[in-house]
Amino acid sequence: MMSKLLACLLAVCAVVSMSPITTARAGYMSGFDLLESCKPRVIDAVYRLKVAECRGYVIGVADTFDCTKEVLGYRWNSRISLSQEELVNAVITWLNAHPRQLHHQAGGLIAAALSESFPCASQ
Repeated sequence: MMSKLLACLLAVCAVVSMSPITTARAGYMSGFDLLESCKPRVIDAVYRLKVAECRGYVIGVADTFDCTKEVLGYRWNSRISLSQEELVNAVITWLNAHPRQLHHQAGGLIAAALSESFPCASQ
């Protein structure tokens, strides 16, 4: 019994030791961080994880506001038919066009990008 427990513990330690070490991003992601996640420079073992983090972050922010509910003073037309890829690509394009803004918090930059790319109709 003890040898099975020891073997399981060693197996877990081996798996954990092989995991890539990354920094945690609890709560704050800058535009630089978001762009890094959206367009990793190298296709490596964590490439898909970075792209999924980007997509999830953009979609998560996009889901929090629309033409009737604003975020940081921004509104966007969420009723138009867009794929997640089109939505993320619009944000990436906006980020690349506004490099001086990348030090700001990513959520606000996403809100600005969506607002500019997909404005609400005049009310």
